[in-house]
Amino acid sequence: MSYDSQLEGMKALAIAMSSGNASEGLETVQNAEQSRVRNSSKLPRDMRPSQAAFEALGFTFTDIGDSVLFEATLPEGWSTQETPGSSILWKNLVDNKGRVRGNYCYKGAFYDRYGHMSLSCRYNLTYQHTDPNNYKSPINVVVIDADGSVMFNAGQCKKAYSEECDKLVEKAEEYLNSNYPEWEDATKYWE
Repeated sequence: MSYDSQLEGMKALAIAMSSGNASEGLETVQNAEQSRVRNSSKLPRDMRPSQAAFEALGFTFTDIGDSVLFEATLPEGWSTQETPGSSILWKNLVDNKGRVRGNYCYKGAFYDRYGHMSLSCRYNLTYQHTDPNNYKSPINVVVIDADGSVMFNAGQCKKAYSEECDKLVEKAEEYLNSNYPEWEDATKYWE
């Protein structure tokens, strides 16, 4: 059954009228939809990098006539899990080895309904402040594994988005391109 935003709006209006509280109607209907989808096998149609990348990992999708969601089957051993410290809109996609391989977001409000999901690459280039509590501290340009461990440190500079930093980014990209030429492909290097 596809989602009917008019029906959901009428439910919200009925709850608001019976309770005398418009916010209660909106919140009740949105929370019910969030719960329904979180406890189902539905995932967002908007996929990054692409639906083909998800399918290459073993996901299957069936069109159910919903403009935001597919009926979905996860690869064997995969699951969805709460995203610690995040809102109820987000869940992680966890592989059969317990690694977070991506995430998805779904908002079930009939007046602002959307969803999207994405896969994570195994290796990433990022910045780390030398003092995590001081964002004015120098930064290291590093390559990290999905578990957060630093694999390569290209060096330190005073601030991001500077000429000095750009040279370190190039150095980190050279490391990645030499050692993991397909590092920007979220389906590679996980096995």
